[in-house]
Amino acid sequence: MTSSGDVENDPGDASRRGSTMTGTAFDAPTVEITDFLGLAGREDPHSVFTCSSRVHGVTGTLLVLPDALVLSEDDGTVRIPADEVDAWWDSASGDAFSLAVQGRHRHSVVLLSEFRSATVHAMTRAYGPLNRLSA
Repeated sequence: MTSSGDVENDPGDASRRGSTMTGTAFDAPTVEITDFLGLAGREDPHSVFTCSSRVHGVTGTLLVLPDALVLSEDDGTVRIPADEVDAWWDSASGDAFSLAVQGRHRHSVVLLSEFRSATVHAMTRAYGPLNRLSA
């Protein structure tokens, strides 16, 4: 862990490391982050985006892979191949939101609202802009 008094590894003083914070490059001191409490769980090295949360007693997990989308809740897991994703949309409700995906079948997962922006961004990059199908 780095503190502001740690001169050798002080992230606030780039001049001591011989680098600057100009442009978009930033010599980040967090190259390796240790999850001491194991809160992140296992990480899939091929994932583009992943998040997991427990909302009102329901656990939801989303894993965006280059070739598939994985949605998980307490009652099971579904893997949707990327070429089968026809549409996706999100719906907010208080401290949670639902991500729905239309493939051969319609699937959804409930996640904390704090993950909504990042989820929409990841889904847009992986599957194109939000696309609502009529119910």
